[in-house]
Amino acid sequence: MLKAVPRPEEDIQVYDWISNQQFIGIAENFARIQILLTLFDGLPEKWIQFIRAYGSPEERLRDIPFLEELKKRMEADPEIVQDMRRIVGEVSNLFARRSGNA
Repeated sequence: MLKAVPRPEEDIQVYDWISNQQFIGIAENFARIQILLTLFDGLPEKWIQFIRAYGSPEERLRDIPFLEELKKRMEADPEIVQDMRRIVGEVSNLFARRSGNA
């Protein structure tokens, strides 16, 4: 006997379009934090020096202001680096558990 199988279009839900442009900056900044922690040991000045020596004009324009602002925040709150490490670690662990790597 044949069994009825739902057609794929029956499982599709339609939502109003929401622009994701507002999230691009958030994703960029999270990626910057990951790069800062992973490649530059949480030291913005190391990354700034690297960009000045090897970076593109776009990196100078976009990344250096972010790093300069972060340096100011780190001076005001020295524990912010530990907070960033914790947050990045927690997000990484979420995906590791889903993929079965934890």
